[in-house]
Amino acid sequence: MAPYGTSCVLLPLCLGASLAEMVFRCPACTAERQALCPPPTDTCTEIVREPGCGRCPVCARQEGDFCGVYAPRCSGGPRCYPQPDWELPLEQPVQGQRLCGPQMDPESPTGSPDAPWEHASSGQ
Repeated sequence: MAPYGTSCVLLPLCLGASLAEMVFRCPACTAERQALCPPPTDTCTEIVREPGCGRCPVCARQEGDFCGVYAPRCSGGPRCYPQPDWELPLEQPVQGQRLCGPQMDPESPTGSPDAPWEHASSGQ
């Protein structure tokens, strides 16, 4: 019979191995699956992979567009920033309520003077 200490070590290892089988796996990216993807519009300035498995090409979000975890990423220059004064700011990326904006200077206390949420609130 195994000592008690050995059982305490082996049990989490066995549970971890069984949970590892439940990892989300994307389906294989085949030509047939890609043929089902809608083509990106002609107005795309940058084409990126869709969120998740990234099977289909999509247009990158532009400055002032909403962004988040389940939305296409912002194009090369802009970054996805939280909007100020939200009660639960960690919900923003999950709900796609952050905004693409110019890269802010981390040394500046206010960030960029041309914040993306200023454009969104003014309807630009």
